[in-house]
Formats: sequence, structure tokens, C-alpha cells
Amino acid sequence: MISVRNLYKSFGDVQVLKSLSCEIEKGECVVIIGPSGSGKSTLLRCMNLLEEPTYGEIWLDDKLITEVDPYLHIEAIEKSRTFESLTSGGLSHDEAILKIKKDDLLHKSEGSEFSKYCRGIYKENHLNINQARQRMGMVFQHFNLFNNLTVMQNLTLAPTKLKLRTKQEAEEKATELLNRIGLYDKRDEYPSKLSGGQKQRIAIIRALCMDPEVMLFDEPTSALDPEMVGEVLDVMKTLASEGMTMAVVTHEMGFAREVADRVLFIDGGDIAEEGTPDELFTSPKTDRAREFLSKVL
Repeated sequence: MISVRNLYKSFGDVQVLKSLSCEIEKGECVVIIGPSGSGKSTLLRCMNLLEEPTYGEIWLDDKLITEVDPYLHIEAIEKSRTFESLTSGGLSHDEAILKIKKDDLLHKSEGSEFSKYCRGIYKENHLNINQARQRMGMVFQHFNLFNNLTVMQNLTLAPTKLKLRTKQEAEEKATELLNRIGLYDKRDEYPSKLSGGQKQRIAIIRALCMDPEVMLFDEPTSALDPEMVGEVLDVMKTLASEGMTMAVVTHEMGFAREVADRVLFIDGGDIAEEGTPDELFTSPKTDRAREFLSKVL
């Protein structure tokens, strides 16, 4: 469903993600945990290009949503003048590939013909990011509701603006979802009149109004008072039980234990360990994971 390949992300001189690769399968709930500053939210934001990766690629259902990273395409490297020069000079195929990657030679030595070849890979495989975002709903830490619009207007704005539904169809869908989470009586309220838990549940169903295939959750409960966390997690548990593909950055270890199919522990910008909740929480293999979990469990 989502394939992250050799992802690097830097902000100035600070490298946040380093050679990170992972797969999220259709219908899978993957929970991403790790210390603050480890790159969890950056990974999630790169998945729908709210942040542009520095290097690496992201694929959605075998369609490329980022630029081409030539180092991930052996056939592209083999087409380069640099590869031809190195192999003519006596290096083996594998030695030439290794040197090109290690010394970043494709970004230093190639010209228009190589760029044209990479554009061909891009054109053949690329999915427009706006189309990709319609298939990926995202829920943020701080709700991001429009305070000048009612709940119903928040829910129907995107589907009608993008002409995915008529106004009547959008309101019918919103009504169905509001009834599902027990907030239909709030349809004409403004966000300022809602509790934090209500706002976040509205934010979740706003994403669902677009009929996404994947839901990305970026610490959806971290801004909530403790008594409001449960009502948001209940909505997420229901989505997971219904087979929604989900990637969730969270500090809620109970949710990860109960709902996740797989847990990724990120540290220092890469995946330090991954496994089922039972594997990771009961018998972590790495010292770093054991140290982290001993502090949060």
C-alpha cells in the first residue's frame, strides 16, 4: 500500500531521517513509537509530502508520489556515463554501483541525457500528489479545524470544493459519520464550543468524508486532557477493526498493544526495531528499545 524507500530528510544541517525504509500493507495498522525528535512525525508528513524528502522515494500502490531517486534504480545507474566510465576503468559492476552511491556521483557528474532518462521513470510511474492526498486522510495533533465554519461546514468543505460530492451528498455523508460518533447534535456548532476530544473526533471524520484508503494520525491525543483521550482512541480502534489502513504516531502504548498489527520503534532517524506488539513490548531485541520502553510503560 505505502512503500517508503531509503528516505532521508534534512532541515538545514540537521538530518532527521536517515536511510529509513518501511512498508505498510493494505488493511494494516502500524503504530510508530520512539523518543521525541526521533523523526516519527517527519516520516508521517513525508508520506503525503507535507515535507519533501531530501532523498529516497515514497510509493502508493505501486505509484511514485515523490521525485525519482536514481540511486534506487539500478537500471538508471547502469545508463549513466559515470557507470560506463568506472566499469571501463576496471571496476566490476558491483564495485562501480557501490562507488557511485558512496560518493554521490550521479548528482555531481551527469548531464541532460541522464536527467531525461530519470524523467522517463518519473513519467511512467508517477501519481499526482493531489490525487494521492485524496486517498490519504491525515489527522494532526492540534485538530486544524476552521474556527469560522460550523462542524457541518468543516466536514463538507473539501468534498464539495473538489467536486467529489454535491452539497447534499456531502451533508448526507457527514450526517452519517456524525451519528456514528454520537456528535450529530453538534453539527451547527462552531469549533470554539467543542471540547478537545470532540474537536479531534470531528477532525477524524472530516478526513473520512473524503473516503480515504489510508489514514495517517500524527499524535492525535497528545494535545488532549487525559479524560478525553479515550473517546478519540475508541474511534481509531473502530476504524482499525473495520480494516482501515492506518499509520499512527503516538505515545499511547496501551493503544499500540491492543490495536497495532505491527509496531515500528524509531530512534535517531531510522527504524531501530520492529515487530508485533507482543514481540516488541514483551521482549525487545535492542538495548535502545528496552531503555525507551522501560521509561514509558
